[in-house]
Amino acid sequence: MNLYEEIKSNASILLLEERDITKAILLRMKAYYDTQNKIKEFLNKRYLSAASDFFVETIVFYLKVILDIEDIGLEVHSERQIRQKKEAIRPDISVWKNNKVVAIVECKTQLGWNRNQWEEDFKKREVKLKGEYPNARAFLVVMTSKNWPGFPADNKKVGEQYFTLSSIWPKNISLDKIDDVGVIINSIEDLFKKIISCA
Repeated sequence: MNLYEEIKSNASILLLEERDITKAILLRMKAYYDTQNKIKEFLNKRYLSAASDFFVETIVFYLKVILDIEDIGLEVHSERQIRQKKEAIRPDISVWKNNKVVAIVECKTQLGWNRNQWEEDFKKREVKLKGEYPNARAFLVVMTSKNWPGFPADNKKVGEQYFTLSSIWPKNISLDKIDDVGVIINSIEDLFKKIISCA
């Protein structure tokens, strides 16, 4: 929690005009993959531990910082059911105001495994969300466009509802190359601004 307090005390909303949070998320994911690869090699593991939970936790961490700085009555949760009833959705990230969901964020490290059905699945979750909270917004953030074709260039929801952070797999990102053209596709800051507007 010391890191959280340090970041919060040194941050300002101007961070949302830059891409520093996006870079921090991608570099944290690189550190995660680097560490997991070392553990895999050292322990003779066959598979890496799933990065999806770490990706969600990292986004929640930075979103919490921003929402706390903004102090607009929005609260972020991870893996919280939107209603206490059977078959209610449990989004990766939900944002609440006065016990009502105002936004959800589904997080994927990549969409290679579901490259043909991701949008249909996402829309089903959005319909369930709107059935409970008609004014709530649903977003999808994908860590990388590697291993799948990426969102179609003509899709008007890209940068509005659908976000891809990077064109590169995180283990190939380096501090000296993260600002190269095309490495960052959509910034998480743009998503955070849309979430703030839900207040």
